[in-house]
Amino acid sequence: MPAIRRLASPLFAPAFALVALSSLAGCDESNPSFFAPACPALDIPGSAADQFVYDGKSADIGSLVSHAQIASLSGDCERGPDGPHGHQTVRTRLSLAMNLTRGPAATSSTIDVPYFIVIMRDGKIVDKKVFTDSFRFPANVSTQSVRTNLRLIDLPATDNMTQENPYTLEIGYQLTHGELGYNREHLAPVSFHSHTQ
Repeated sequence: MPAIRRLASPLFAPAFALVALSSLAGCDESNPSFFAPACPALDIPGSAADQFVYDGKSADIGSLVSHAQIASLSGDCERGPDGPHGHQTVRTRLSLAMNLTRGPAATSSTIDVPYFIVIMRDGKIVDKKVFTDSFRFPANVSTQSVRTNLRLIDLPATDNMTQENPYTLEIGYQLTHGELGYNREHLAPVSFHSHTQ
């Protein structure tokens, strides 16, 4: 399964990536219909790759409720169900791996993490989906690595499903204006790289 992994970076650094998921292996070259469809490109905006939640008293470590950081994104593509008018679709399956920290100001053992998948074509937003996954921390645990639920995105296919996909998916945390401003002011950029597992 193709994946995007965060490169080693300074603590709390955001990310940026623009890569395409590669085709799945194991296709029957004698029958073009067996080829995996081309996947959309993926983009993780650097300013949306971290989410710091504070208790409102200050922005120091003592007031930190939680910190979520995208560690990697994995997914693949397959032929999707027929669309409402009988057209072919490409189904992209995505899951985010994240590092979560429960801060000193946390009052709950559960962290809710909102994130978005924006569908773009030719630089314009076609649709946006927002999801929230909840993660529970065991007693006496303040950091853990987690994975989001698998998300399915169905997009119209081109006439030849193995040709370059015209869509881009942007994935990141659904931040408040304050959280976005904090990231832009305090975090230095890092990068992701693509690989196939």
